[in-house]
Amino acid sequence: MNRRDMIKTAAATLLVAATASQAEATTAHYNRKEMKPKDPKNLTKGEQKHTPEMTLGGKDAQGYRLVEITVGSNGVVHPSTKGHWIDTIELYADDKLVGKTTLEGEISRGAAAFRVKLDGVKKLTAKAACNLHGVWSSTKSL
Repeated sequence: MNRRDMIKTAAATLLVAATASQAEATTAHYNRKEMKPKDPKNLTKGEQKHTPEMTLGGKDAQGYRLVEITVGSNGVVHPSTKGHWIDTIELYADDKLVGKTTLEGEISRGAAAFRVKLDGVKKLTAKAACNLHGVWSSTKSL
């Protein structure tokens, strides 16, 4: 094999490897099925792991309140690995989307915080999407 053919073969091999690597990185599984616990008053460990918890702070000088969302309840924390993580968290005020964040596996844990005006809002809903186990919600009446 001459030098020119060897360079062409090496370049083609690198291109194939790079394309395969990119395809693998962008083909993560995303389950978007809306999930509900079987018994909301008695969550299983798996349901606790996926249920978002909300904590409300007081109003700041401009009238915004801090809403912190952590995925996992009763001390059960959702994992963040290459193949299993919380990929999005959304916050709704009276069914209107007011905040959304996207998270990456391994480097981001299922948590987010938003500052929003809640004057006149009757309920908050947090939605957390697990790439494998669907979208889990919790609601807080105000």
